[in-house]
Amino acid sequence: MKTLKRLGGFITNNLWLKILALFLAVLIWVLVAQINNPASTVTFSNIKVTLLNADTLENEGKVYQVLDRTDVVKVTVKAPESVIRTLTASDVTAVADLSEITPQGTVPIVYTLDRAENIVGDHDELLVSVEDKVTKYVNIQYVTNGSVGEGCVLGKVNLDRNRLEISGPRSDVDQVSYAMVVIDLDGAMKTISADMEITLVDDSGIKVDKDTISKQTDYVTTTVTVLSTKEVPIIASVTGIPSGGYLYVGDMEIFPETVSLAGDTATLNLIPYIEITDPVDITGARNDIIATFDLSNYLPSNASYEDPDLDDEISVTAKIYRTVEKTINIAPSIISITDLPSGFTAEAVGSDDISVRVVGLETDLNAITADSLSPSVDVAEYIEDAGLENIKEGDVLTIPVNLRVSENVTADDCFVRIILYKD
Repeated sequence: MKTLKRLGGFITNNLWLKILALFLAVLIWVLVAQINNPASTVTFSNIKVTLLNADTLENEGKVYQVLDRTDVVKVTVKAPESVIRTLTASDVTAVADLSEITPQGTVPIVYTLDRAENIVGDHDELLVSVEDKVTKYVNIQYVTNGSVGEGCVLGKVNLDRNRLEISGPRSDVDQVSYAMVVIDLDGAMKTISADMEITLVDDSGIKVDKDTISKQTDYVTTTVTVLSTKEVPIIASVTGIPSGGYLYVGDMEIFPETVSLAGDTATLNLIPYIEITDPVDITGARNDIIATFDLSNYLPSNASYEDPDLDDEISVTAKIYRTVEKTINIAPSIISITDLPSGFTAEAVGSDDISVRVVGLETDLNAITADSLSPSVDVAEYIEDAGLENIKEGDVLTIPVNLRVSENVTADDCFVRIILYKD
């Protein structure tokens, strides 16, 4: 009991002095701590603000866009130097809750960092633009750069889709007019098939490069057919016979004379020409006959025009000429007598010229003479055709004369009388 009283007296005696001593001890400890571990600051840049509750806007059919890079902050941290030395940027937390967005489009940024006495950012609000989320479809078009290789032509271009779904903020999506695929031909000699990147374009053809717009796909499978070429002639024919006194000699004008085709090499190798299978009718003609045809009706399958804009119409002119006639006098002495029966000779009877009428083009007839006709008779052939038997010396035969004329010249039949002699 006496011990307790002495202890109580010790505590209460000079109490204010003891409290002052305790305060001074704490103060001295703080001063010593400050001297040995003073407060310091550090600045961290490019701290990304974490966004919370973004799905709240998405559920309302809205999309947001952070403005002016306000989701990136610079933070200054104050803490004891011993703490400062251990800090890194990853220790700093900056959070903005999008559910707290104001009508003015601002969201408070909350900074936190354990062990820090103070933390201050270079700005305290996130600036956000909020719009309705819209979706629309745009057509996919293509353009080509460069050209295919020499001797080739660009064929069909096929995209595996021709429409693209895009979505995003209304103001951004409304800028998009269509989607574009750029095809680099670069001297291609064969068909190209590849996934090609899709670019969004406005109505002025300028690229719309917006991260806020999402595309259904970034690529489209594109097949570019590259075809070989070949120039082939066009041929035609006629049917019928011109009017009397007129002649068709095979002279035909076709315009154009040739056409350049496009197709795969194997197909083109099997096409030597294009034939107009419907003949030009020259029956009873007295003048040139002109006919027109649609060439596309006669193209082989798997071939097309090199020039897709080529006019299909083709003109075919069958030239009809008026004939003239000329009388040629043939002396019997120049007629060659051939194929006599064995043991016989022969000679023409009489010396009067044999007149023969030839008909044809004037240019052809001008070159015809009795000698150029090479008149001849084939005795053995005549005897056989006539069924003659018991041929004897002194027999007189009237035999048709063979005349050599060109294709476009006709000659009337003429005859010569010959007499047979025994050798």
